[in-house]
Amino acid sequence: MRIAHEPSRRRARGLSLFGIGTLAAILAGAFGLLPFVRTIELKTYDWRVAATARPLAPAENIVLVWIDNDSIRRMEPLVGRWPWPRLVHATAIDYLSAAGAKVIAYDILFPERDLRKFMVGDVEWTGEESDAALVESTGKAGNVVHAAEASSVELSDPSRAIAENLDAPALNVRIPPPGCVQIRPLLRPPFPALARASRGIGHTLFTLDSDGPVRRIAPVVQVGERTIPSLALATTMAAGAAVNAEASVDGGQCASLVAWRGPAQNAAGYPTFSSYSFYDIFYSQQQIIEGQRPGIDPAAFKDRIVVVGGSGEGLKEAFTTPFSEGAIDGPEVHANVIDALLSNRLIARAPGWVTVAMTIAATTSVGIAGLYLGAWLTGAVAVALGALVVWQSLAFFARGVWLPLTVAGLAIVFAFVGDLAWKYVVEGREKRQVKKLFSRYVSKDVYDRLVADPSLAALGGARRTMTVLFSDVRGFTAMSEKGSPEEVVGQLNEYFSRMVAVVFEHRGTVDKFVGDMVMALYGAPLDDEDHAEHAVQTALAMVKALNELNAEWQRQGRPTLDIGIGINTGDMVAGNIGSDTIMSYTVIGDAVNLGARLESLNKDYATRIIISDATRIRLKGRYDVHPLGDVVVKGKTKPVAICEVRTP
Repeated sequence: MRIAHEPSRRRARGLSLFGIGTLAAILAGAFGLLPFVRTIELKTYDWRVAATARPLAPAENIVLVWIDNDSIRRMEPLVGRWPWPRLVHATAIDYLSAAGAKVIAYDILFPERDLRKFMVGDVEWTGEESDAALVESTGKAGNVVHAAEASSVELSDPSRAIAENLDAPALNVRIPPPGCVQIRPLLRPPFPALARASRGIGHTLFTLDSDGPVRRIAPVVQVGERTIPSLALATTMAAGAAVNAEASVDGGQCASLVAWRGPAQNAAGYPTFSSYSFYDIFYSQQQIIEGQRPGIDPAAFKDRIVVVGGSGEGLKEAFTTPFSEGAIDGPEVHANVIDALLSNRLIARAPGWVTVAMTIAATTSVGIAGLYLGAWLTGAVAVALGALVVWQSLAFFARGVWLPLTVAGLAIVFAFVGDLAWKYVVEGREKRQVKKLFSRYVSKDVYDRLVADPSLAALGGARRTMTVLFSDVRGFTAMSEKGSPEEVVGQLNEYFSRMVAVVFEHRGTVDKFVGDMVMALYGAPLDDEDHAEHAVQTALAMVKALNELNAEWQRQGRPTLDIGIGINTGDMVAGNIGSDTIMSYTVIGDAVNLGARLESLNKDYATRIIISDATRIRLKGRYDVHPLGDVVVKGKTKPVAICEVRTP
């Protein structure tokens, strides 16, 4: 009958596993919409960024110039404290322009005119003169892109946000269609004269994810009717490169994913971008003016894009990136985006149908494996599929495609769990029967072996050589008379809990409790060559455990107990004995009865542990064993040699 119905069972199971796989895919997709799961996906995104962005050497076409703490400190005696007069920045632009820089991206905001007066050497300068110097140097260079702040301050009339700069050519550039734009109510561009002199103007708005890192940047923002590129996009356009400003809405934000070249330093310790101190640039220009050889060779900037920005205290704005090496400053973020735009390296999310197809394929594979394989092999297939999904997503990412990991990974987990549930509910009856029979009176290692091979239980009874242990409480009657029923039961349960734990620790099986007596088996339901050894070890451990309990009870003012233990080894019949409705796994035979008689002899011999000679001759360890002679126990006609096992 079983063989005749196997094909129909296989078909039913196949249909069920197909339903489980479908449900796993749907459930994984629903989980993928949850914020914490999306955050997990972003962390896997970071891992892929770090795994694929490993430059072997600094980028050759981009250079950073840092207004760092050292520059601020060394410039103070010359031009005063920060913010410096715009004349200082004009000097740096003159040097970089003369050096042949391809584009100069200036990541410092100059939204308002400078109204201060200041001294440079022995010459007094006005803010107007300083502004004019910056405007002149910017216009003369012809390749300077200045920064603008895309503010989130609400305006009643957004169309007037950049009204005074509408005539600046840099604010009227034609931008490639981005697909979507971020709407901002206010833009703070450079002051009008500087805006008109600039080759380009770019916003510095970064898009931060909920967990902190910069992974996206808005290539274009819209203020009123005007669209403004990012500083990186404006710089790339000024360099004459064909750019792709494509953006899409992801996580409710319109932005492009940053294709990072690398962290501040790569694994070999090299910086991702070559960098120089602003002071060195400024001082090199002074040396050139004075006819000296400059400290920084101008050739280091020839035909390169130079990003000037702050990293000093009070200037820098550190951003967390997908790399674990720490935060980086804004200019370096711009440099990474510029590098990606120049090399046309883009990161785009894979179409939704690709994720759906991959998820369905993964759950189907787990279902097929579950149909023909056991739980462990199905688990191995699930792990292999997970590894394949990770490898595939990494390979796609290296080609600029973000293939989500979490949905497919969750689907594999859900499909495997569903397969396990099916195996448990429908196919685990035999194992659950063994669990029902043995889980409450065998130790964990015995139970694990029975679950692995239920035939070891020998259901129905079998003759085997084994050892039985009887342990009875002394002084229980006196304790019952002194305490309330609740106290007696509580103390007895505490005692039994410790004794059962001791039995299980030594591979024993608790057969039953009879009043205050514990009956334990060794060598059943599983074979155990050292059953006598384990029984004697249990007896010694029981005495030790009871001594610890008595010490605690005595401190609590509760009555103490004593025990007597009898152990015998011999042939017994072990198995399920009883009726169809009520049965018990136990042992019967003369050897069992003798074990019970030996326990009662402890009263006569004033001992705690008595074993038979049949048990003694099977012992392998060294114990303090003392013969007690031969004794004829109740129900026997032949004398039996017995021994005492003394405790340490």
